[in-house]
Amino acid sequence: MPEEVFGKPWRGTDSRPKPADPGMMEASSRHGEGTAMVDIEIRDLGRGRRREAAAVLGRGMRDNPINVAAFEADPARRERVLTRFFRAAVYGLSGRGTVGGALREGRVVGVCGMAPPGRCHPTPEEKTLILPTVLLGTPFGTTGRVVRWSNEWAQRDPGEPHWHLGPVAVDPALQGLGIGTLMLTDFCARVDDRREVAYLETDKPENVRFYRRFGFEVVEEADVLAVPNWFMRRPRAV
Repeated sequence: MPEEVFGKPWRGTDSRPKPADPGMMEASSRHGEGTAMVDIEIRDLGRGRRREAAAVLGRGMRDNPINVAAFEADPARRERVLTRFFRAAVYGLSGRGTVGGALREGRVVGVCGMAPPGRCHPTPEEKTLILPTVLLGTPFGTTGRVVRWSNEWAQRDPGEPHWHLGPVAVDPALQGLGIGTLMLTDFCARVDDRREVAYLETDKPENVRFYRRFGFEVVEEADVLAVPNWFMRRPRAV
């Protein structure tokens, strides 16, 4: 599938100026004592970017508390397992959703997965195909933990039609430069254009604060694998 520019940056209530190229945005933030400026291109990522996107997700989410609890391995092994998982699951075996991305100089530096209404979770058949590949060589008990985690999240999925956000990650070397903000701005514009609800799960309190900036609110808190998790909903635009 060819890459296509998606969305239009800084739509809706965002007051920041629009760049000349609707596929190009500039992220800036305080970085040390100076201001870091990063040219970022926001695009849908086709299957040709599958390995690159999965690698960014593996690096970016390697140390998330729920991943540490599920896989219990050393960081390098956990990154390898997560990269295999995302390679198989994010793009899906039946094209369930869209994988948005942030590119810098043609290289994927951020990933934003999004599934449209009715396509949030893999089917039982897909799980049967994905799990053996992901869990190969993992410590004893990993399968049970991953299944419990998946079930806990699935049972909390809203009954109403919604866009499911995630996974979302930025390459660790470029975190804090506003790349996540660019991806979320585009995602929210896409959902608002359709007047639809959005939903996500997160296991990091700093993520709760981040997503609240985009209109998400916590609808439930629960421990999953003894890790605090937050389930967040964003209402449809009016």
